[in-house]
Amino acid sequence: MIKFFGELFVNAAFLFAILAAIGYFLYARSEEDRYFKISNWLFGLQGIFLLAASGLLVYIILTHQFNFYYVYNYTSSDLQLKYLISAFWGGQEGSFMLWVLFSILIGLGLMKWTREAYRGPVLFFLTLTHIFILSMVSGIPLGDATLGASPFRTLAEAMPNAPFLQSNPDFVPQDGKGLNDLLKSPWMMIHPPILFLGFSMMAVPYCFAMAALWKRKYNEWVGPALPWTLGANVALLTAIFLGGYWAYVTLSFGGYWAWDPVENASFVPWLLGTAGIHTMIIQRKSSTSQKASIIFAILAYVAIVYETFLTRSGILSDASVHSFVDLGLYNQLVIFMLAVTGIGLGLFFYRYKELPRQNKESKLLSREFMTFAGAMMLFLIGLVIILGTSSPIIGRLFVENPTPPEVSFYNDWTMPMAMMTAILTVFGQYLFWKRQDAESLARDLTLPVALTCVVTLASIIIGEVRNIYYMVYLLTAWFALIGNAIIMIRLIGKNPMLIGGALSHVGFGVLLLGILASSAYNNHLLDPATRQYNAAIKSGNVTDEQGFRKTQTVDFLELKLNEPKVVNDKYRVTYEGYTLKDQARPGQQEYRIKFEPADGEGRQFTLNPQVYPMLASSSAQNIEWSVDPDVRTGLLSDIYLYVSGSSYVQQKNEEAEERARQRRQVEPAAASLQDSAKTHKIEIARGETASVGPFDFTLKEYSQETDESLQDSTVIAVRANIEVTQRGSDSSASVYPLFSIYQKDGKNWSYAPPTGIPGHSGTVQFSSVDPSTGKVELTIRGVDKEVQEQWVLLVAEEKPFISIVWLGTFLLMGGFSISIFRHWGRERKKG
Repeated sequence: MIKFFGELFVNAAFLFAILAAIGYFLYARSEEDRYFKISNWLFGLQGIFLLAASGLLVYIILTHQFNFYYVYNYTSSDLQLKYLISAFWGGQEGSFMLWVLFSILIGLGLMKWTREAYRGPVLFFLTLTHIFILSMVSGIPLGDATLGASPFRTLAEAMPNAPFLQSNPDFVPQDGKGLNDLLKSPWMMIHPPILFLGFSMMAVPYCFAMAALWKRKYNEWVGPALPWTLGANVALLTAIFLGGYWAYVTLSFGGYWAWDPVENASFVPWLLGTAGIHTMIIQRKSSTSQKASIIFAILAYVAIVYETFLTRSGILSDASVHSFVDLGLYNQLVIFMLAVTGIGLGLFFYRYKELPRQNKESKLLSREFMTFAGAMMLFLIGLVIILGTSSPIIGRLFVENPTPPEVSFYNDWTMPMAMMTAILTVFGQYLFWKRQDAESLARDLTLPVALTCVVTLASIIIGEVRNIYYMVYLLTAWFALIGNAIIMIRLIGKNPMLIGGALSHVGFGVLLLGILASSAYNNHLLDPATRQYNAAIKSGNVTDEQGFRKTQTVDFLELKLNEPKVVNDKYRVTYEGYTLKDQARPGQQEYRIKFEPADGEGRQFTLNPQVYPMLASSSAQNIEWSVDPDVRTGLLSDIYLYVSGSSYVQQKNEEAEERARQRRQVEPAAASLQDSAKTHKIEIARGETASVGPFDFTLKEYSQETDESLQDSTVIAVRANIEVTQRGSDSSASVYPLFSIYQKDGKNWSYAPPTGIPGHSGTVQFSSVDPSTGKVELTIRGVDKEVQEQWVLLVAEEKPFISIVWLGTFLLMGGFSISIFRHWGRERKKG
């Protein structure tokens, strides 16, 4: 029943989207109110049915109905409630539904606030995007093909060739595959919804631009479109920030941006949207740049659709860690992309000759020229990024398996353009608020230039900057910050609501400073011996056994249990052990690394990096480990720490290798891992602890067993409660071995089955009990008697000025937000 109603609701929403689009098209042509009212009802019914379908999808997720492929593929019974809810948008089908839900809410706002001249075409093009997106989840059979992939399809429908389903089509798994461990993060719960909100809002300027071309009203559309464009950019920037912060605190590459193809494709719409905002402001002020405003509004949404194609078609599956698995939507996504691009650019070039032209060229020292130049720099940055992003696709024309460009490609091309943009922000602001000539502009720029030179020189001296490129970079970043800050202070005195642009530009300058400082001045935390070795490496005084010079420095910090080391003459670092936290992720270890000031002054703190096996790609014979870093955030610097190896991980790997070796043996009588190890016997009384190898065994209690499953001839049965703790770990587990005596054929026999040690291949056997002393004998098998030293290998870095990156991002968001209120308020007054 759920499957029937779920698919019915989705396809009803799809049908009403088509009918609403037809109605809005008729209204746009005839401007008869009856078409508008009918279309609004159809649009609303689309939303109601899609909301009902979404509710059903959430219901089957929360109730663990693993007979549905979507539930099986993205959830498991042990997932926390917050991750079960986020699984709604964790898969392609659910994320498409969320995208349209946000867009429907925006459509309701457009019905109310859009001027009559534009609302018909705007709502037509918006609903047209709904048709394409809803087709991705319709699941309508078309002969041998299917239109989209229904979120309510069963396992048998999604996996028809699975052997276990062919023999039993009604088979329901006991559990699902679960959520990717890397996605179990609060940041990833809120990052996708905000991203899809940005995607939905970026459709609005596209729709307004198309309405302007359709109705030949090329000037007035920027007024109502501008607040929506600003809102879309705030949402996209927030999503980009959340994704960057998630990468910083979750992944082990130690940064917030890796130039991953899908990261880049999310960044490009923001760049193009920002370029469009600048040209829209110029168009509103000076009635120029109509062509640029329209083309940027079109290209920003085209970039959104292109990002969707890259992410969901599977075309970047080998080049991006973010790419979804292909659900057979490749052709539909191509059609969606070609339709949005073809309709947008086609209508633009069809109307091109009608678009207004400037009577005379803008002067070099004018707000129009400088703002347009800044917009073009943003466009060029986006163009470079999208070319690099598309290289795995373009490269297929020339080689079989092309690879994405190196990170240096993006840095080498985008950073010089970012520096030029920084300079243009200052010139643009000084010319935007006041008409100037060369002489007056030079006079106004005297103060910011002088302050910039002083602050840049101080930064070079204090930061010991020796790289000319970095010096120029610092100069442009400080110029953007100081120049725009002076303008912002002046505007505050006039009207605080005017500072949106200047504040955004200040944030851009701060962001540039943070990017340089956080990436160029990372400092590994190392003990004196390692630092001395690295110095010898750099001076060429270390050779290998063949006499060749070693060039690879050591960037790891090795710590033994409870043996502190002083690092960088700043901290005393101690490894205090680990805790097993199977309830979060099976096999997860949380390590305790204590930091104390080396001079004894200041507060100590503890970091808790984690290590866990990737269950989806691991096996009993081969374990693939992943790490979860821990970060101590400071005002001016962060301590970033993750585990690169440990004695516990090494032990687990050795056990897996032994299992793999034994599995490869041909002889069936090959000894097991447990049998190949020595046997150890220990005697302990209640409350006593004895050690064997890396384990401490504590006898908590033993008592007579009354289990009815024991044999009827049992004379006596005693079960012990043994607490097992591995050295270095504060996590303990309890085992309950049994010792019993029973009669058979007139003789007494003992029955004492071995009990496995949790998380280890060894066993504990209750061998005997001495009634006179109360001591019990335990036989330990599969545990090496030799005590292994407990150690951990860390990558520890001090990252200066990461907070400056976040501050710059927040200032950008703040500037855009102030501009939203300002432009929205003006439009409300006009309305």
